[in-house]
Amino acid sequence: NQEMSDIIGEMKLKTNEFIDFNYNFSVDNNISDLNYHKINSKIKVNNFITTFEFLEENNNLGNDSFISNETSYDFNDNNSLFFRTRKNKKTDLTEYYNLIYEYKMDCLVAGIEYKKDYYSDGDLKPEEQIFFSITIMPFGGSINSPSVK
Repeated sequence: NQEMSDIIGEMKLKTNEFIDFNYNFSVDNNISDLNYHKINSKIKVNNFITTFEFLEENNNLGNDSFISNETSYDFNDNNSLFFRTRKNKKTDLTEYYNLIYEYKMDCLVAGIEYKKDYYSDGDLKPEEQIFFSITIMPFGGSINSPSVK
């Protein structure tokens, strides 16, 4: 017999074509407990793009908190390099690093990806993997390579 209502909100700020900022939040109706907030930022300068994300969930919405980064550089229309990482703020541990090189040509995308996962639950150990992928894309459409946006 408890009544719950939250105040939710969203703020978007795009100052120019280089900087984009988003903030989402949920706060209890007593305005003292922050249940959820997520901050996204994107900075784009020429062929260099970096995004940061901070997420924190509390109380009834969960118990997660992490910060992540994705940085990419397009050497030209065909060659790109990506780097991704995420850190769990509750455990103070880095979850993973991904480094991806991608080559695009007409309907073919070839990529090589280095993945290092640092921590996981249970008996699983940290692991490193290298992937090589070739993707044939249909004409007039686009398909993302596995785990490459």
